Amino acid sequence: MTSPIGRREVLTGITGAALAAASVAGAKAPASGLDISRLVRTALFVSDIDVATSFYRDLLGLDQLFYSGKFTGPIVGQLLGIPAGATTIARILKVEGPPFGMIGLFQVVGGKLSRVRKQRGSVNIGESVLVFYMPSLDPLVDRLNASHWQILCPPTSLVPGSREMSFYGPDDVLINVIERNHRAII
Repeated sequence: MTSPIGRREVLTGITGAALAAASVAGAKAPASGLDISRLVRTALFVSDIDVATSFYRDLLGLDQLFYSGKFTGPIVGQLLGIPAGATTIARILKVEGPPFGMIGLFQVVGGKLSRVRKQRGSVNIGESVLVFYMPSLDPLVDRLNASHWQILCPPTSLVPGSREMSFYGPDDVLINVIERNHRAII
């Protein structure tokens, strides 16, 4: 597990990684005129950061701690639209490799947040779905069943020769996993 780093190091590391990735791809600017990086992370606001950390780290395998810390003050309040006196506890998890595709877990303490209203059993307008690759879905199904997490759709084939599944994580985050050797396509 890595030691916690400061906000400046996080931003510097992300910027450095984005610049390195851009230089590998070539110096040519995109036709859109916007030079945006790959998705750095998804930020999830959770009701219990310890439960969410255990789920994403221990069950799904995002086992590297990229950042851990707390934020308070008026700038954080303005950025997130929460009371200035609230504290935001943050943990950013990732798998081995460059700092992209990370999951940022954030729990706000001292400020009341509204829960997103979702209808379970179906996707909802505005809902995000986390999508991962995994070489075999069977061990994941066993872990989910043993831990009593709700599977929305067990492994099934949408395309011949390929399986995928969907299930709910903490705070009803919908997760889709496609059976594919991700290391072969990177």
